[in-house]
Amino acid sequence: MTSAPLQRWTIARPAELSGLGVRTGRHITVRFLPAEAYSGITVTRTDLDMTWPVDLDHALDVPNSTCIGDHSGMVAFVEHVLAALWAAAISDAQIVVDGPEIPLLDGSALPWYGAVTAAGRRQLDGEWTPLKLTEPVFVLGDNTALIALPAERLRLSYALLHSHHMIGHQFAHFDAECDSFADDLAPARTFATGAELEQLQQAGLIVAGSEENCLIVYDDRYSSALFAGNAMARHKLVDMAGDLYLLGRRVHAHVLGYRTGHTDNRALAHRIAEQQQAP
Repeated sequence: MTSAPLQRWTIARPAELSGLGVRTGRHITVRFLPAEAYSGITVTRTDLDMTWPVDLDHALDVPNSTCIGDHSGMVAFVEHVLAALWAAAISDAQIVVDGPEIPLLDGSALPWYGAVTAAGRRQLDGEWTPLKLTEPVFVLGDNTALIALPAERLRLSYALLHSHHMIGHQFAHFDAECDSFADDLAPARTFATGAELEQLQQAGLIVAGSEENCLIVYDDRYSSALFAGNAMARHKLVDMAGDLYLLGRRVHAHVLGYRTGHTDNRALAHRIAEQQQAP
């Protein structure tokens, strides 16, 4: 089942942001460029002269982030950029990066959303049909659950349960028709406990993680003030929106997550795609 077609859009002007890559410690520049209708979202690594479609076929099985690429290379941490493009309703755009990752900047989607919206939109020819579920889709794990229910528009809900007493139990909800991405979701930052960040650094997975690009939860304090009491659950919704955009279309469903992450989001996107292909 499909919904009424939407208009296709690209950005009107190029936009650019730069920052430190947390995995490599390299200074990396990201550019957004206009694209032709039906080209979708693509990501190009100029240092490798490689371009990949941003879709499920090129989403790598990497934990703790969403990465696009193949055996020849990849670009990590695309989720916040995708969430920003989704929120701005950009159907076709080029992401051009000169390194192997998207900088986290302050750890939120707000700088990316600001850059995309400041670039403006240009209408493209052609239609863009949303995905509308015909029946529920589930991804269930050990004490985790991610469910997509048929709905007339996208709604996202997330229940976060964390053993750290400064995080605990949080719930967040976002309605794409009623709520503001810029105000309600985009400011929510990537977060990690001090112990988690130390483990990643010792494993060599994070070189430049700091209070500048991540909300760090210490035993007795946060590295900076929370923009909302449930900010960490809200950030999970940002990741969910970005990961679902790997489908290349806007999804009309109510998606509910409990203790899930990027791997679950991608699994749900695959199952939604399979449902759409079923006779």
